[in-house]
This record gives sequence, structure tokens and C-alpha cells, in this order.
Amino acid sequence: GGDVVAMPDAFNDGQTAWSLKTFDGDSSIVPSTRGGTSSIGRNDRAHLLECSPESMTVAFTTTGGMTTAFQFEASSSGTTKATKLWTSEEALGSVSAAVFLDETHAMVTPSDSQEAAVNADYEEEKALRNLQFSSRIQMQLESLKEGIFGGGLLSSLKSMAIMSDEKKAERDIAFGFAKVAVLLSENMHRVVALDTMKRNVIWSMNLHSGASWHKIVHGGQFISLNDPHGNGGVNDHEMLAMSHIEGASSSSVEWKCVDGLSGRVFSRDTSPVKASISQIVPLRTSSHQPHLHDSSGCRQVALLVHSDNTVSVIPDTARSRAIVDEAVAAGKNGLFVHSIDKHTGEFRSQIVSRKAGSNSFDLVTVGTTVFDPSQEKIVNVAYPRRGEVMQSPSTVLGDESLLLKYLNPHLVVVVTEATPTFFSEMKPDAGEESTNGFYNSLSTGSSTQQMRKPLGAAKPGEGPPNVANTAAPSLFVSLVDSVSGQILHRVSHSHVDSAAELLEATNVPVVVSENWVIYTFFNQRTRRTDVGVLTLHEGMIDKNGITAFSAPEQEMTFSSLESAKPIVLSRTFGLAKAVSALGVTSTKAGISSKQFMFATGNDQVISLDRRFLDPRRPNGDLKESEKMEGLMKYAPMLPIIPFLTPSHVHEVSSVQSISSSSAHVESQSLVLAYGGPDVFFSRVSPSKGFDLLPDDFNRGLLTVVVVGLLVA
Repeated sequence: GGDVVAMPDAFNDGQTAWSLKTFDGDSSIVPSTRGGTSSIGRNDRAHLLECSPESMTVAFTTTGGMTTAFQFEASSSGTTKATKLWTSEEALGSVSAAVFLDETHAMVTPSDSQEAAVNADYEEEKALRNLQFSSRIQMQLESLKEGIFGGGLLSSLKSMAIMSDEKKAERDIAFGFAKVAVLLSENMHRVVALDTMKRNVIWSMNLHSGASWHKIVHGGQFISLNDPHGNGGVNDHEMLAMSHIEGASSSSVEWKCVDGLSGRVFSRDTSPVKASISQIVPLRTSSHQPHLHDSSGCRQVALLVHSDNTVSVIPDTARSRAIVDEAVAAGKNGLFVHSIDKHTGEFRSQIVSRKAGSNSFDLVTVGTTVFDPSQEKIVNVAYPRRGEVMQSPSTVLGDESLLLKYLNPHLVVVVTEATPTFFSEMKPDAGEESTNGFYNSLSTGSSTQQMRKPLGAAKPGEGPPNVANTAAPSLFVSLVDSVSGQILHRVSHSHVDSAAELLEATNVPVVVSENWVIYTFFNQRTRRTDVGVLTLHEGMIDKNGITAFSAPEQEMTFSSLESAKPIVLSRTFGLAKAVSALGVTSTKAGISSKQFMFATGNDQVISLDRRFLDPRRPNGDLKESEKMEGLMKYAPMLPIIPFLTPSHVHEVSSVQSISSSSAHVESQSLVLAYGGPDVFFSRVSPSKGFDLLPDDFNRGLLTVVVVGLLVA
């Protein structure tokens, strides 16, 4: 139609939207986007989906990845009505990172006015005060007073009998089920906030379209993610969105300090960088402080480690440098960082110190480990889950003895794969005896290992024959201490038969939880997925080793420079499905049993109890003490249990990462799978819902019983 005109508008410092000036009904074709003056959120093109004399359906797309379908209907009065049919955020189909935040209070509508900014700060300060114990007791007393004298008793009984949608929403917030997942899409240069309960997009923000990479930074090294006071945990909504921009002669980092719940940008700036960035260390003050908008400050700080052994701070303010000083003073020996160069294979451990009389910081190298790039290439690096809550530092065995866990917060898992050239040189030809001592030591554990004949099969004076092992190790898993830089343990696997198979990209997902290291890889030799399990221990204490009068000598603190290396138990299992990502459940106090999540090749997310993966599973019949402990007999193949499949009948395609967050009740864990075209969220109960009433609980009967007791 010739009278149909859609015009772009710009408002509120770069926020853009397309508005229909001549239509009735929905006025916004593309929801507003934030993030600067870039045209990434502007309309790119329109696609005609359906057309008739009375109406037409058009899908509008933006360069930022938003697709919205509208139906235009002509009326008899000469006007045209526009109805929004659906909206799709294409950035959700390529999520590379996720951060969970708690919906502790109502989200504030973004605005650039100073009054709204002050009100938002007041609301956040008020919500954080309400989380304190004294505030919760006071609110409960006020509720009791209102229920007795204000006529709220009858309404309370009514709400107890009938679980309305409003009450369910209040329950979700009270029990910590209501989360906001802040998702980063590096491919689409976009940050999207997703309400996991309502399943809708809360806000989205555009990042620099010419950046080489983007990162979102939240939390800190020494802060628990479950911190109830909001000091860097899920209750703290302030984060950094960083974009690295490479220029012809120099590079810079564009950063924005963002409220993760509302998407409001507190401050933004661009900081020049002189060298490439090899590591980003999140830092956060241990005390709650208000926002500093006028000074371009942010409560969230990022420490950048550069390749030329220098560090810089974002935001580069006196307050940020004070937070770095606080982190340096918090450690017994200072603040340790590390960098990994995948091209040179160098793993370098360094310590941060402040230059005397200067605002800059120094890096001093503590230790270095080199993975020779001519022999092996780094394919994956994994870290322990930051802020993980652990219920006990030991495992109680069936005979009441204690198996002590090796808990090293500086543990780094480095997965390397042999290069095709080195693998060809290392692997002996079939029928030939290997003379490569390095190959023999990796594949058999000793260059002089021999096979024994059964008794009587050898002639007198004849020794056992030498047998050459032709299964050359090709995949290596190294446990490295990021403070000392030394390798704590190294295990190898033979997963290919020829050097040509090493040319293919190898996907080795890894997850680290407490003293467990789980990794998976596809074994070309057996044509199945192998699941490797490593558990790290300090030692054992006999059941009579701890009494009222005696106790073994134990170090109260852990030192990467002085503590002994761990005792490692290992086992390899088989799985019938390919695995693209690994995850583990997280609970409030770590009391519930752990479940490991597997994203399989048939587009499912399955879970397995940790007992299935225990490397201590015995090969023979179970002893009574092993039954008491709950161990299961070893089986080479891991089962896929239908009722332990969180995705149920839904297909979740091409999952690349699985994240989890705890709720406010111990029995529940929240799991998010992303990376492919689908984003999957589920609430799981690793130890069943022992502290939560089910939705089908007979509340009406409970109400009758309560009323009867009150009358009696």
C-alpha cells in the first residue's frame, strides 16, 4: 500500500526503534535496544511472508539479530492496524557465556534520568538491607501482626488452600527459583537478559560490532557466588561487558558497567591497551558500596594480564586500584595470576604487586610449564567452579575411616593432543619393536615392562618375551597448579590409530567439581565416547585415628608451594552417545548429592549420579563395607536412565556449555544449557525434593486441619 510508511527513530542516547506513524495497534516493530550509537540495532530488511487484499504479514530483521513478525490489516476507515505476531532474538542461537543473577527485587525500567538512577540505587540498597537477618525477623513480626489484627488470617488460609499463579511467582522468588540469565553472544555482538521463569527476554544490549572478542565479567576470586549480601554473588547485579577492538596501530577495550536486571548502563568508557590480553581476572570488593556514576566507576573490576608481563585495571580509577590492593592483601602471599599461550604452549604463573609510589602494578614470574607445541597442542583448559559450596572436606568410607579430599582452588586442567608429526615419530610400525623410551614410558608406564607366561609355559632359564605396545598415547590430561606452575598429575589416553585422525578438531569437554575431574572424548579406536574420571585425595584417616584424646596432625591452610601432590584415583568408562558439553549441579549448602550433566549427540541433556562415575567402584562382588558406603559394582558402560533426563522429550541441539546455579532451598539446582540454536533451562532435584512441597500437595486438607486445631 502506498500509504504504509515505517520510520526509524533515535532517542535516549542511541536507543533505536522503528515506529509506525500511520498505524493503530502495536507501535514498536523492533523492541528498543541499548548500547551506543552503533547501527547494529537498526532495521536491516523486511521479508514479505503473506499478502492478501485485506492484510499482509511482514518479518522485520535487524543487523543486531532481532526478528519481529507483524500483520498489517486495512480497515474501512482508511487506517491500517499493525499487530505484532512474534519476536525472536537470534542472539540466543549462538550464546557463548552465561551469568546467573537473582531476582531479589522488582526490576527497574531503564532510564537515563538522574532521578531514575537514584531511585534504582535506593531500591537495590533497600533490597540488600532486607536480606539481613534482623530485617527478615522484623518483616516476619510485621506479617504476624498484620495477620492477627489486620484481617489477614482468612486471606492467608485461602492462599494456603489454593496455590494461585501470583503465589507461585512469590514462591519462586522466595525459594530462589526466579533467575535472570545474562547471556553473551560473541557472534552477534550482543548481550541478552533472559527471565528463566517467564521465558522471555527482559533486555538486550548491543556491543561493538567490530570487536575481535567480547567478555562479561562478574564476581570475584574470593567471593562466594551464593553470598546472601550481594557482595559479588548472584544477588549483586552489577557487571562489566568488555569488547576488544583492534586498530591499525593500537588496540583498546570498550567497557560498560551494566545492571544485569534492568540493562541500565551505569558508566562506560574506552581504555587503551598496549599489548594483547592473555587473562582476565574478575575482582570485587568484599564490602557493599554505592554506585559512583559521576566518576565512571563500577563496583565490578577486571584485572587484565597482558602478554608483555604488565597488568591494567578496568575501570582505571583510584577506587578500582584500591580493590586490587584489597585482593593483594587478602591472600597470604599476595594475588597470583597466570597466563596461557596456546601457540607457544607456555603456562606462566605470576604474582601481582603494586609499584612503589606509582598507580601501576608489577608482575613477577613464579613458575613456568611448557607444553612443547611441536609435540602437543592445547585443545582445552578448564577451571574449578568459582564459589562452589562444599559440605565436607572428606568422604566417610564404609568402615568409618575418612578419605581426605585434595581441595586446591588453584587447580587448572590442561588437555593436550599429540601433533600428527610427533605421533608418527612416536608410534612404532606394526610388527616392529619400539625403541622410543618416551613412548614406552607413556604407554606402558615403564620401558622394561614384560609380559609373563603362565607357570610351566617357559623353558628353564628362558625369560618372558618382550611385547611391543602399538597403541601410542595421543591425548593427555595434565593437572597444573596455577600458583606454583608445576604439573601435579598427568594421564594419557590412546584415542586414535593414525596421525591422519589427529587432523580433525577434537572436542574434550571438562568439568571440575570439588576434588573430581570429569572429561570426555571420542575414541577413534573403539568408536565410542570415553568418560575419564580423576579424584584427588590427600590421604586417609583410620576410623580410630580421631578420638577425644588424639587426632592426626593436619595443616589448617593449603599452600600450593609447600603442600604435597595429590593421590589420584582414575577410571575410564564408556558411553553410548557422543558428548558435546559437561556440567554439574550446584546446591545452596552442598549437602545434596552431585549429578553430572551430559549434553549428548542425539540432542538430549542427561544426568548421572556421581556414584556411577566413582573410580573406586570395585570389579568383584561388593563387600559389606562397600555396600554400607553405597558403592556399586564396576561396569564398563555408563547407563542412560530415561527418568534422569532433564530435557525429557525436548530436543536441545548442539549444546556447547552447561551452567548451574543454586536455589534458596537445598534440594533444588537450576541448570542452563546453551551454545547451539536452543537454550534449555530446567530445575532438577539431585536428592529429590526433601525440603519442598510438591505442586500437587493437598493444601485444602492442610487448611481444614489447621482450622480444626484453631477451633479446638
